[in-house]
Amino acid sequence: MRSVTRHLLTGPATIAAIAAAVPVFAQAVPPPITDPATYTGFAPRPPAPDAPRPLATPQPELPPVTAPFDIHTIGSNIRGLYVVVPIDMNRDGKQDLIALGQREDHLVWYENPYWTPHIIRTPEALPQMVNMHAADLDGDGIPEIAVTYLFHMNPSLSVGKIAILSSTGSDPDAPWTLREIDRVPSPHRVLFADIDGSGKKALVVAPILNPKSQPVTSNDPDHLNVPLFVYRAPDWKRELVTQANVGPVHGLTVIDWDGDGREDILTSGQSGTWMHGLGKDGKWTRTLLTLGNPAPWPDNGSSDVAVGMLGGRRFFATIEPFHGNLVVVYTQDAQGRFLRNVIDNRLQRGHTIALADFDNDGVPEIVAGASGGASSTYYYKAKDASGQGWTAMLMDNAMAAADCKTGHVRGDAKRTDIFCTHGQGTMDLKWYEYRGD
Repeated sequence: MRSVTRHLLTGPATIAAIAAAVPVFAQAVPPPITDPATYTGFAPRPPAPDAPRPLATPQPELPPVTAPFDIHTIGSNIRGLYVVVPIDMNRDGKQDLIALGQREDHLVWYENPYWTPHIIRTPEALPQMVNMHAADLDGDGIPEIAVTYLFHMNPSLSVGKIAILSSTGSDPDAPWTLREIDRVPSPHRVLFADIDGSGKKALVVAPILNPKSQPVTSNDPDHLNVPLFVYRAPDWKRELVTQANVGPVHGLTVIDWDGDGREDILTSGQSGTWMHGLGKDGKWTRTLLTLGNPAPWPDNGSSDVAVGMLGGRRFFATIEPFHGNLVVVYTQDAQGRFLRNVIDNRLQRGHTIALADFDNDGVPEIVAGASGGASSTYYYKAKDASGQGWTAMLMDNAMAAADCKTGHVRGDAKRTDIFCTHGQGTMDLKWYEYRGD
């Protein structure tokens, strides 16, 4: 079994630094009991002769970690940790990390290389956050951040604020401005995308359900249509892309699928995975990639998608069905048709998927994570360039991944890293550094 190195990178000094920025309420602390025998009434009881000792509760043996990564813990106890975004926050050429916790009311960014935490200071709190994305829209070297908050799984109870955060100067630690651009019930996913090839980023917002739908836990028994929106600077007015998708809509990805210089929008959910592209005529088209798992509702559809190239052809990988247990690879045949290949069925509430060529052999690997079990985040390596056979390796036995994103911590584009959020227990933000077999 390959040994795995785990590093805790956020030390006591950095924890103290971030805590100093948050109000602390004094609490009365009782004095420590250094010698119980000095307390009135204390009378130690001798043990009974031959008293049976209680048996220790056996702990389940954790499965071995077999994926070729060193594991670094960057931050912990981020309440409801859900989303991570790798991006340079302070113009030093190094990718930092922004973390979103659903039970926090502020965002935190971790500064590369020592992962010092910094609170992003906004004019109002950001309760019940659910998603964010970042891009440098004005070219000043510090990214703008789109964030959705006051989210609820029941659209009728969701205020659903969408806001753009902007730095006020050259220092990302200075107070930020907040511009609310819309309110949409249950806005679950946001991404910046160059939808028209202009080089300017629009904001894509994907609600998870129709405003009149039942809570997401019901998997939308009424099969109501869910809108998809874009917003363009400087006015950030709402534009409807489509309302043909059926909820829940879970995954959101952007990629220039056809190489025309315009980024297309991919959505995944109960109605499958669809591509939405803006034509030069200003009209949106909607193209089916896959209907996902071929089973009756509610076990149909897909949850998330990641896209790459394999043997010179476009391919993609999905989690199926919605919050499902399957990892599925779609490769093209000679006629360009996508063929479905289930490569794993062990995920527990699958929630995130990513692609990257970690070993630089020209064939991308897959990382798929699930939020339902701490030993349910896997690394898949293709056995050859056909993409028909894959070897699964466990990445971590203490990670229930809600989100995984790829990046380049060392500033070397040839070395790809991946970052994942553990939304349970210790609520860790982790960096997986590829070290090879």
